[in-house]
Amino acid sequence: MKEQKMQEKSILVVGSANVDMVVKTPRIPSPGETILGGVFQKFEGGKGANQAVAANAAFGGTRFCAGVGDDSFGRDYLSSLGARGINVELVKIFKDFPTGVALITVDESGQNSITVAPGANMALSEGDMDSIDFSAFSHVLFQLENDILTVARGLNLAKKAGCETILTPAPAKILPRDMLRDIDYIVPNEIEILQIVPDCRDAEDAAQKLISSGVKNVIVTLGKRGCDLYNGCGIKHFPTYENIRPVDTVGAGDCFTGSLAGGLKICKNLERAIEFATAAASLKISQMGAQSVATLEEVKKLAAQYPSR
Repeated sequence: MKEQKMQEKSILVVGSANVDMVVKTPRIPSPGETILGGVFQKFEGGKGANQAVAANAAFGGTRFCAGVGDDSFGRDYLSSLGARGINVELVKIFKDFPTGVALITVDESGQNSITVAPGANMALSEGDMDSIDFSAFSHVLFQLENDILTVARGLNLAKKAGCETILTPAPAKILPRDMLRDIDYIVPNEIEILQIVPDCRDAEDAAQKLISSGVKNVIVTLGKRGCDLYNGCGIKHFPTYENIRPVDTVGAGDCFTGSLAGGLKICKNLERAIEFATAAASLKISQMGAQSVATLEEVKKLAAQYPSR
């Protein structure tokens, strides 16, 4: 059984790696306002790395491609990912750029405000995508914390190699129409979907426009209300768990998306994969840190109690 899994194609996450500087405060400060917060904490973050950690927790052997600086932040980050069992051979080290940094404020309810200095994340290039053998992977994940031309090139190469592709369109921006045809799963939140498809009445209208443009599946995350799936079969709502108290929602969406990829590998079924990802994200928000993911056994146990079953 182990030998069979070793021969199976793995998951690749192409994306960002940031060091998160986090302070908890009673509330998010208004513009120009200073608030005294709690203890400062430093965590590994970045949408790409967060998704890689979540995917690897579900399906070991996940590989990660990103750009980091030739600095202590970058070196420590690669050591941390390696200690989790994530293959970082495709990570590029750039001498002329610092490792990305995110400044994060988290309020008492677990909601957050984030400012990112992308650094080496934006140095990852189309040429770096050309050097990847995408045929070695079954699922490839992207976000928009890298140059959009790099993301578009990676999506196109991954589709040509027969991979299933997943895009988190954040930070949100209008996507080139050619890019949409290379996306199997797009996972925006309810704010982002109206930013990537402007002039729409609501999320449903935006989702249908994405589908008509070539996207296979649109999964709109709704925070504590769960998520909605839109595709050629119609619309389906997936609730979340009501009894989990949020401590830190930073990285919850990334945990959902990375776990979705893992769930697609494990469950071989989209709806079950969404239930699995919902359980993983629900467990993640009960702990501090964007990469504080639960074990596979913990996620499976909670997913077995999914609200709609």
